[in-house]
Amino acid sequence: MALTMKAWMKSCLVLGLIGGLLAGCTGGNGSEQAEGEGNRGNITSTIYDRGAVPSGMGTIEDNMWSKWINENGPANVKYTAVPRWESQSKLNVLFASGSAPDIIFEFGTPIRNTLFNQKQLMPLDELIENSSVEYKALMEKYPQLKKAGIKSDGKLYEVGRMNEVFPLTSFFIREDWLEKLNLEVPTNEEEMLAVAKAFTENDPDGNGAKDTYGIGGFQFGDTAGLFRYMYNANWVNVEDGEMVVGPNNMKEATAFKRALYEAGVVDKDLLTDKDGAKAKQDFLNGKIGMYAAMTSDYTGFAAKELDTLMQNVPEAKLKVIALPTTSVGQHTMVWNNPVQMTAAVNARAKNPEAVMQYIDFLTKIESGRTFKNGFENTHYTLNDQGCPRISDQEKYKQEISWAGDYAMLYSRLEEGKCGYTEMLFSEEIPSQKEGLRLFKEAREVYMTDLPVGEGVTHSEHMPQLPKELQVKLTNVTTAINDIFTRSIIGGSKYTIEQAATEAQQKWEQGGGPEIEAWYKDWWSKEKDNVLVWDDFYEIYEQQQADFEKAE
Repeated sequence: MALTMKAWMKSCLVLGLIGGLLAGCTGGNGSEQAEGEGNRGNITSTIYDRGAVPSGMGTIEDNMWSKWINENGPANVKYTAVPRWESQSKLNVLFASGSAPDIIFEFGTPIRNTLFNQKQLMPLDELIENSSVEYKALMEKYPQLKKAGIKSDGKLYEVGRMNEVFPLTSFFIREDWLEKLNLEVPTNEEEMLAVAKAFTENDPDGNGAKDTYGIGGFQFGDTAGLFRYMYNANWVNVEDGEMVVGPNNMKEATAFKRALYEAGVVDKDLLTDKDGAKAKQDFLNGKIGMYAAMTSDYTGFAAKELDTLMQNVPEAKLKVIALPTTSVGQHTMVWNNPVQMTAAVNARAKNPEAVMQYIDFLTKIESGRTFKNGFENTHYTLNDQGCPRISDQEKYKQEISWAGDYAMLYSRLEEGKCGYTEMLFSEEIPSQKEGLRLFKEAREVYMTDLPVGEGVTHSEHMPQLPKELQVKLTNVTTAINDIFTRSIIGGSKYTIEQAATEAQQKWEQGGGPEIEAWYKDWWSKEKDNVLVWDDFYEIYEQQQADFEKAE
């Protein structure tokens, strides 16, 4: 790894000159001891296994990045792979057997909450105060990190990162179809239905065949969430400062979905498209006029879905539109979580100081930037704005693309301007240039002071119900979702009113009142400590101001 060490030092020099960050690489911040030959602690850590390590690169526990960390980090780290989508069961086994690693990386808030409830986590207040430099400084700069990491006993148990705030999903309309049919962007339910009918019936693709749909997805896949956000149809909402728990606004959302279904503007086989894959393919083949796509990674969306659409249908032009006004008001699209907690420390960790040194190492800009881009002149070069640009896509894919989970404590915007999403697009590539246009459009359309259609706050900041109530909630919400789905296709035999009545009965009989009482009690005690959408909007405004000021 001599080459990588050399590259690391060179990277630090370049980044330091650009961002005034040299101190983060060379000491003067408490890192000399950690990076020296002696006094290295031995610690253990989880790492997600997504099955994405390419052939020839080793395993997720033992590869060029695990070696790089052990050569350049402050401690000797042994990794334990945790399957990304089966992490809860794996962690249960590890803790039950007494072999859980010292530091647990986990995106799932319910899983971390469960570990806290089981008293498996270590309070970190004194450890950070006495042993941390980098993370302590980040937490002082962003007190929201401390607020989000504190549990019900008033102590800090989690560490995390600050993310850029932008919309997670984009609602697209075929602007070229609007122009061809002389239509306006729909602004309410009635207009959306009328545009969907025109897209279905008036041959917008001009091939003479009746082979288009007004809207796709609908029940499963990305577009399914659109209706929840349009109607703020969530199990837990806040109205006038008071918590409202139950099938909120689901009757209204379902009624509109039924109107679309009965108008024939969606694929009648929507219930068999369980993962939304067919609807997505129809959209990418130019057969759907309105479609909501997950755009949490806008550069990835541009490189994959948008590039495919542009190749399949060169005349297609997308436009991001606001969520139409509904019978329960207008809402805006869900945003990502800017204060994301990602790790906790095992209560039985034998060397918590070494764990904190490792946390500090992963918090450093240089570490995260290296995981993201690799090494200068090996994996990337700097463009005229001083931002990394991948120089060899194949090498990047082979050596870098799968290493993102080592950077779960990386606050990308700390890089400055180069860390922002809009700086990541390569505008010389047509789909990337178009993706940048749509990203800016989505930000302009959805980053508003309208209520976000996802209830109280981002799901990662919601509390964990006690196990017994969680089981009841899962069962009753599954049953009620089935009830409303049946009413979409039920015709005169099963109306929306019948479904709403049955859903309310199911809620009352399935533990709804107990669940409601628990959430209301939590809200009465914790509402001043919970980060909500208004807090995230303030963070967004600050991030945009910082971007404008950045060199």
